[in-house]
Amino acid sequence: MKSHAVRLALSALTLSALFVTTACTPQGSPDPASTTGNEEEPMEATADTDEFVSTAMVVLLGNGEPLFIDQDTESPYYPTLPEGAPELKAGNVVRVTGNGIMLQSYPAQYPGITKVEVLEEGAPEDAEKYAELVSQLWQPKDASEPAFATLEYTTELTATSVMLSASGYSWSYEQDGESLTDTVDAPDPLSYATSDLPDARLDGPTEATVSFDVTPTGVTVTSYSEDKASSTRTDVPVELAGGAATLTIEPGNRYVVNATFEAGEVSYVFVATAA
Repeated sequence: MKSHAVRLALSALTLSALFVTTACTPQGSPDPASTTGNEEEPMEATADTDEFVSTAMVVLLGNGEPLFIDQDTESPYYPTLPEGAPELKAGNVVRVTGNGIMLQSYPAQYPGITKVEVLEEGAPEDAEKYAELVSQLWQPKDASEPAFATLEYTTELTATSVMLSASGYSWSYEQDGESLTDTVDAPDPLSYATSDLPDARLDGPTEATVSFDVTPTGVTVTSYSEDKASSTRTDVPVELAGGAATLTIEPGNRYVVNATFEAGEVSYVFVATAA
């Protein structure tokens, strides 16, 4: 689940909030032509495995989420940790194995990590040299802001992340010891012009994931065809696991995601179009 810092960085990068990947070696990965027999040093696996290996230092953001700093280039990136990854501490030096595809944001995002190993325990003091970078990337989220959502999907050529803006919400929070609730009514989802909605460009039916910066208690999704002026809606099957909702989206439809949280409810609208 992405932090508020991720969204601040992405928002600053582009108004459309659409990031397409290029297939490349992670920053700091060795040249494919070079190899090493020392298992404690970063090396690239054979071409048959399509795996890339690099080393990074672990820095923890203010909310406890890790940021990796490539040890060859000093470039920061947000890791998507695979199942079974070790508990990480500030100052750890890790060996990162993955598919080499980075999302083009700043910092970059690396969703294709398959393995993380701790090479050196290090100490929190080792990561202090990145304190200024952390302060630039992470700021505490305003309690009155509703949950952020991000749509992620992969086609044959790209992995894409699209930020979803809240179209309406009811959100409760504490401020100066007082309980407050902000409410914004959601417009009719059909009232939006297609060009005004976040756009997922697809070749056909595609599995997608909607993740949130706050763990949802429930998620439902409905779709409307873009080909006909009709208020008829279709319920879309959704699987909610690990705080993220997985569903199948198809070009030619707009989707309404309704998520409930302990603090309230939020609706998000996006459209899927043919690539």
